[in-house]
Amino acid sequence: MSSTKLSRSFARVAALTLPLCLLVAASATGCAHRRPLPGPHAMSLTAETATPLVTLVWVGRGATERFEDGVWRRRPEFDYEFSVEQRRFSDHWDSVKTMRRRHPAYNGSAGPRIQTYLFRLDLAATADGAAYQVTSTIGDGAGRGDREFREAVLDLRADVSWFAPFDRYRITQHYQYEQGRLTELVELNDGASPWVRNHEEATLFSASMFPAPPTALTAPAHGAARADAADAAVSR
Repeated sequence: MSSTKLSRSFARVAALTLPLCLLVAASATGCAHRRPLPGPHAMSLTAETATPLVTLVWVGRGATERFEDGVWRRRPEFDYEFSVEQRRFSDHWDSVKTMRRRHPAYNGSAGPRIQTYLFRLDLAATADGAAYQVTSTIGDGAGRGDREFREAVLDLRADVSWFAPFDRYRITQHYQYEQGRLTELVELNDGASPWVRNHEEATLFSASMFPAPPTALTAPAHGAARADAADAAVSR
């Protein structure tokens, strides 16, 4: 066996001794050698002089599964809520994704419960659709889709250490604009071998007006109000 293969084999064996570090979504970097922010040298928040054609905000949830003993098993402790602010320009998109893991059994092995990631997709028209070049804080890569941006597949090289049990992502997107819905399958693979997949569903938020405040506090019960008044009198 060559020294390169031997080193890689050792890394994979060593990875088995590490805590479970599910990276979930387009976004999280468990076992990564970088923090979510700041990102790689090619990825930073910079001033943008142009006005986006449109800004879309997606809010949803991700459900996590891990491939174990030849079958996919649910891992609800790694589920997450997320939001994506997607600023679309004529030649590129800039997106910021925030994830929140709220399950009480989450053990922190994929990083903090709240994490933020940056993505830039540079766009180019092709004979049969659209091509993407992706720069992100989880890794770089390329993708393809249609010219209306309804369907897309992105393949990224994972920006993680040798000890991580995966080395690439595949993100399959389905935009249903008329229904205000986005579904994604985020796969974490070790070469051709599956490891983790996350099923994401999100709703499109758009500007709206409210005839009245959308939330309000309920007035205290009559008995509670009298008790508060009595407490206030005693304190005086």
